[in-house]
Amino acid sequence: MSFSISQCSACGHRVFPARLWCPACGHDRAHPAAVQEAEIQAWTVAPAQGAEAVAVLATARALPEGPILVVRLDTVPSRVGQRVDLTDRGEEDLPLPWGCLRPD
Repeated sequence: MSFSISQCSACGHRVFPARLWCPACGHDRAHPAAVQEAEIQAWTVAPAQGAEAVAVLATARALPEGPILVVRLDTVPSRVGQRVDLTDRGEEDLPLPWGCLRPD
């Protein structure tokens, strides 16, 4: 499983979503880079519109070099620092990566 982010071809700075130019060096060329895991920094639980379930959203730092991502989770994390495996579920109306929590 992995999720694709944008990495600057000049300096290697990583961002999501993609930018027209690198915020670190100003270069205008980037390439896709796969990110497989991230580390939870914070999360919130919100009612999902039109559903009985809740939406769990988290900020997570992609490992090993960033960037910070907003990640959709299936379950509530147990602690800050918990690792998640990232995937793209291919939902065009929700371009967020999905995270599958690793057991503690």
